[in-house]
Amino acid sequence: MRLKQFTKKQLRWDLYSRFLKLIDKGFETEAMLLMLSTWNFARFRYAIRSFNVDQFEKTLDNLKPLFRKIQKENFKTINFDSYSKDIKRIFNALAKIKGIEKTGAPKLMHLKAPKVFVMWDTKIRKYYGFNTGDAEEYIEFLKLMQKKFRSQKSLPDRSLAKLIDENNYNRITLPALEKSRPPKI
Repeated sequence: MRLKQFTKKQLRWDLYSRFLKLIDKGFETEAMLLMLSTWNFARFRYAIRSFNVDQFEKTLDNLKPLFRKIQKENFKTINFDSYSKDIKRIFNALAKIKGIEKTGAPKLMHLKAPKVFVMWDTKIRKYYGFNTGDAEEYIEFLKLMQKKFRSQKSLPDRSLAKLIDENNYNRITLPALEKSRPPKI
């Protein structure tokens, strides 16, 4: 399977480059909040009134050393077992924040290390047989994606981890969303 065939442009993907540009300009918190409010809207909308930005930034600061170790890695070659403890700590610290949780955590992890972390949503997670969505399953998901797509190439503007996300979104999430929409009258 070639990932290039799954890169049909979605309007929401225009936001992705904006997330990364904001981070490059030093607006990491803003990029992450924008991602949560657009790509994790189903959960984040219920937490927005009580979301503590200062506590969120403190959590990110505490995770910096773990992210620093992982950021130098690449999705094709990283040994996820070697980083299992660190990935679980990152995932759990983010997932326990209301509005981020188990779908938002990998999205934010991806922004911090776009060459390593693949995003997921509930439909993708369940399609691959991961029902609890906990840190242990996320690591197993990463290993499965690595095994399945290791021979694929990244593109100049998107990492392999991002291309896998786009593939999964196009093949799994979009068709499920289309099915669940009420018929047009």
